[in-house]
Amino acid sequence: MVLAKIRDSLPAMPSNFHKIGSYILDHEQNVAFASIYTISQAVGVSNASLVRFAKSLGLDGYQALKREVQDEIKHRLGPYDKIALQELDTLPEEKRLQKLYMSEINNLRNTFDKIQPQTIETMAENLRNARRIFVCGFGASGYLAKAFEYTLISSINKEVTLITGSVSDYAPRLRGFCAEDVMFIMTFPPYSDEIRHVAQVVANVGGRLNLFTNSASCPIYHLAHAIVRCDTNSLLLTNSYVGLVSILNILVHLVFLGTHDKSIEVRKQSLAMQEEGYSEISKGR
Repeated sequence: MVLAKIRDSLPAMPSNFHKIGSYILDHEQNVAFASIYTISQAVGVSNASLVRFAKSLGLDGYQALKREVQDEIKHRLGPYDKIALQELDTLPEEKRLQKLYMSEINNLRNTFDKIQPQTIETMAENLRNARRIFVCGFGASGYLAKAFEYTLISSINKEVTLITGSVSDYAPRLRGFCAEDVMFIMTFPPYSDEIRHVAQVVANVGGRLNLFTNSASCPIYHLAHAIVRCDTNSLLLTNSYVGLVSILNILVHLVFLGTHDKSIEVRKQSLAMQEEGYSEISKGR
């Protein structure tokens, strides 16, 4: 996350950047919602210095830094704080629904607006060409990773391995990862410590890392070969996953279309196995 990155980098920063970084860490609420002119005056530096500081963190400019700080503050709010902030509990039910609808529609729209079609094509190609596919997620993302794994094994005639749980749970599976394999990681605030370990293993063997996250402040952002940034703003909960679910669905469809005949055969085999299973179960009743 950007505030942690500033905190870690602060001791080695040149004096002007150190001054800016210290102010941001001490006044994050001001930085999140004030203009660049207000902050430059408060710190005692030029607007250009603030822009250069943001770019030194790998961001496009000061506005990108401001958005990152805003996102971090939002993610730290608990459900009751978010209700108070949005005043959802004081609205008539119809208006509550409208706000909730629009929040998810905006997440979806913003996610799609950010994506370069080539990125999705690259991920689809990585799936087609990989020897084995690894899918990784922890916490809430782990449930979505499992759904993605199930969809893949129902559509692709390849070994798909789920990486989730504790280190002792996933280590026996991860140890076999090699350069011919591909890793898909989905992670959102609060980012789990385990993703750093998984991503570093992939990097060490020269594998392809595909990342679904919300921000460039993700701690493994710099290790990924293909990245999809999903808007995850939630009016109540920590994250919304509507953007991620939609992108995963599109990705599987692309792979299915790219290997049409083989994918249809895999689906037929899966359905046949299901029918056989239900038939056996019904015999025992």
